[in-house]
Amino acid sequence: MDLAAISKSAAESAITEASFVLGRVLQYDADFGCYECAWLDKSVADNIDTLMKHIDIKRQMAGAEYVNVHITLGMKGGREQMATVKPYQEQRGKRDPLLTERVAALRNFLANYDTDIVTPVANLLQEADDSLTQLQVLRIRDYGVQSSVIMSGDKDLWMVDGLHCDQKTGRMYTVKGYGKTEYRDVGNVKPKLIGEGTSWFWHQMLHGDTADNIAGLPTLTAKLLNRYLPTKKFNPKRKDAPCGEAKSTAILNGVTNDVEACKRVLEAYSGIYPNAKTMMIESAFLLWMRRTENPKDCVDFLNESGLHCAMSINQNLRLKEFDRLSAIQIEASNE
Repeated sequence: MDLAAISKSAAESAITEASFVLGRVLQYDADFGCYECAWLDKSVADNIDTLMKHIDIKRQMAGAEYVNVHITLGMKGGREQMATVKPYQEQRGKRDPLLTERVAALRNFLANYDTDIVTPVANLLQEADDSLTQLQVLRIRDYGVQSSVIMSGDKDLWMVDGLHCDQKTGRMYTVKGYGKTEYRDVGNVKPKLIGEGTSWFWHQMLHGDTADNIAGLPTLTAKLLNRYLPTKKFNPKRKDAPCGEAKSTAILNGVTNDVEACKRVLEAYSGIYPNAKTMMIESAFLLWMRRTENPKDCVDFLNESGLHCAMSINQNLRLKEFDRLSAIQIEASNE
């Protein structure tokens, strides 16, 4: 008995399609689709044919009439310039060069593929994650929550308001406001930490994001460990320790709003960094899914959450460097 084949068949049969909604647009993270369809043992033409079928299946899963295919073609919205603790997405440069070349070919195809149903959203200056967020925000503002659905394999987008559709199972769910973050049994060996809403953003501010090489808060002080993760018997010699998922969950346990979450995260950063607000801005700049095309959108959100902060002189200089490189990128794309 081929248990693996049975399991795969069962998983595929479990995929559901949402009820069709007239005018609904699927905001699809096509960066993922390009990787999934970049089969090096097939031709580029075969990959393109597979990709088109793949995208239409995703559209139907979301119950959408149309689909925006979001792709990243150039810069990362200034994140590479802003990162000082660790190089942003450094490990991605180690991917198979043949696979990277094939994915680029599929992205370039999508950038020019425009039909009555499929619309490309090609990002030269920011990431697909950002445009996914921005168009979701605009659709909800103009047409209501049911008009737009996000689908992506990137957990960063868990923080974004509105409808989401799981790209593997088709499960539809709604994210609103602060939401919640908790460990859930998803069939892995261990429960997985899953977030919905800005709660997820605050957790990432603490434990970081290994997929994008974002450190978050590298260390948690013994003082805060004793407060949020006390031992049975008080240990006056307790040492500082790395701040991972379990510790971020303990620090934010019981929090239900952004203002309180911001206070606790600031407290944690202040125990490690003399310039705590500046370092929070750096982490937020890397992690926040931007509601507008303004690179300082994360600062607006931090201030809405009560941080009362502004970018440092050095951070503004890095943004100026991003602007300079952006101008070069735009000029090159127009040639």
